[in-house]
Amino acid sequence: MGRAVWLIEHFRELWRHRVLISSLVRREVTLRYRGSVLGYLWTLLNPLLLLSVYYLVFSQFMRVVTVEHYAVFLFVGILPWLWLASSLNNGVLSIAIGGGLITRVCMPPQVLPCVAVLSNLANFVFALPVVIAAAWLAGLAPTPALLLLPLVLLVLLAFLYGLSLLAATLAVPFRDMQFLVQNAVTIWFFLTPIAYPFETLPEGWKPLLAVNPATALIHPFQRILYERGLPDPATLGLGTLWALGAIIAGVFVFERLRQRLVEEI
Repeated sequence: MGRAVWLIEHFRELWRHRVLISSLVRREVTLRYRGSVLGYLWTLLNPLLLLSVYYLVFSQFMRVVTVEHYAVFLFVGILPWLWLASSLNNGVLSIAIGGGLITRVCMPPQVLPCVAVLSNLANFVFALPVVIAAAWLAGLAPTPALLLLPLVLLVLLAFLYGLSLLAATLAVPFRDMQFLVQNAVTIWFFLTPIAYPFETLPEGWKPLLAVNPATALIHPFQRILYERGLPDPATLGLGTLWALGAIIAGVFVFERLRQRLVEEI
């Protein structure tokens, strides 16, 4: 019962500071590209550059992947992955380096990981129409399954907030979390079926990668935008469980260490 109260009060605090969160997200997105010649075009150019590299390596140089419309398949997977990777890399030190803002504005520390996740969500949303258009031009016109995309987004959003909150909390007393997260994200990418289809995995590896949180969270995007079908209920259910687990773990650790965070920042 106590943990349920923690969860409710935790998100009530976020809701009470929703105007501040919105303002900080707009500020973060604006500052990120201020002074840049291309500005918001970088939200598209970054995934396109990664897409080009992985497409050449896996499809042209090594020729280990033979997937129809491989560029679209890769683009659809890279986009949510960049949201995941950027949220964790930006969020891990959000509380540790945001002490001045926390004390000056008198806001709860969990606002900062939330801002990190939402500002990177903005990048995802900016690039999403381009992915849909690219798939359409390749002959993969959207279907009514696209209506379920907000649900898939919500599940990934919940997972990223919980995990970013957990990492940001632990990074205050343990600054090595920054480097652990950076390396873990790099390894995590290659253990997630993004540059290759899940079906091409050796049978012995499939059960292990099937329980990979990123597999369950990113495959619904591939299913809706590339395969143009409804997400697999089992995969979506597993992703939802991972999201709930991340939220519970993140809030639990945050609330247990909250007083220590205030003292150390």
